[in-house]
Formats: sequence, C-alpha cells, structure tokens
Amino acid sequence: MKQDYQTVCDVTLGKKKDYLLKICQDDALLHLLEDCMTHHQLLQILRQDVFYKKLFIYALKALYQVSDYEQLEYHLIMMNALFDNESYQEIKHELLFKICKKSISVHEYCIIRHLIDFKNIDFSKFINKLHVYYDVEAIECAKICLLEDQYHLAYTYLKSLNDCDDEVVLDLLCSYSVYDYVSLMRHYAKKKRGYQLAVSH
Repeated sequence: MKQDYQTVCDVTLGKKKDYLLKICQDDALLHLLEDCMTHHQLLQILRQDVFYKKLFIYALKALYQVSDYEQLEYHLIMMNALFDNESYQEIKHELLFKICKKSISVHEYCIIRHLIDFKNIDFSKFINKLHVYYDVEAIECAKICLLEDQYHLAYTYLKSLNDCDDEVVLDLLCSYSVYDYVSLMRHYAKKKRGYQLAVSH
C-alpha cells in the first residue's frame, strides 16, 4: 500500500544501514558499516570522501538495476536520505524529465515527489501544475491528494468530474470526511438531474 511522502521519508538508522549493507561491495567498508550504532557514526563514514564516493557509485549501480516503480521509489528514498551531491541532482533532474514525458498516474507521482524539493513546495500549486501542464486527469489528481492526506483538495478535483465510479477513491474520501463525501454525492446527483432534464427537452 502506498504511503504519504512524510511517512515514506522517515528513514531510520536501521533502514539506512540495511540499504548500505545491501549495495556495498567493499569488505573493509562493510565492516565499518556493520559497526555503526548511531547516526553520528554513519555520518562520520559518509563525511570521508573516499567512502562517500564508493557508496554513491554502489547506490547508482543499484538504482540502474531496478525493474519497477516500487524498487525505484525505495532506492530514491534511500539515496535522498544519504546523498546530496551535484551528480545526484543531475541524475534526478534527468529522471524527472523522462517521467514527465509519460502519462502521469499515482505510480509516476510517487517517483516524482522524490525527484523534486517536495518539502518546500506548495502542494496545491504543484498538483495544479500536474493537472494543467502535464494533463494529469482529475481522478488521478484526486488520488494523489488523498495519498498525501489532502482530502479537501481531492474533493475539489472530484467535484470537477461529472461522476466518479471509483469506489476505492470515494470510500477513501468518506473515511477522511463524511461531509465532503455527502456533498460530492449531492453534487453528482444534481449534475445527473440537470443532464436528464437537458436530454428530455
């Protein structure tokens, strides 16, 4: 099940260690990582240029071997938590450019959010940009909003539709806000009545 940005980016020391131990191919470095018991110790390793470069190269190799979006998101989460150099920023920019050329759904969005400065963006402006400039459908925008706990914004996108037959989305909206759900159902019913009247004339 997909989770909101804040939850997936809560990377513990244990998760960082597990990731680095999986990708590391240097025995001496492996021993150092295994002995890490605190974030401070891990930072001490990463601050050493030789180790940082090695780990970054191993991380890139692992990143380029992913075969699906779930794996890609995992590697981006870990790399974002550990690396912040110019080369990595360039790679993220290239990846963002490629993904934005595709049809964007929730799956693509889950990758995009790790390729941008998500913490410092205005989410409503960002989702509007996806909708207007990248032709992301209103239903997908609503799903993205619900994923990020922005249910009022999801309601706005759902309201722009004539109807919604996605029960999962509607149930999720209802779980966040019964008021918004009922209001949306009334809105759809009113639209249907208006359409039926127009057809009968």
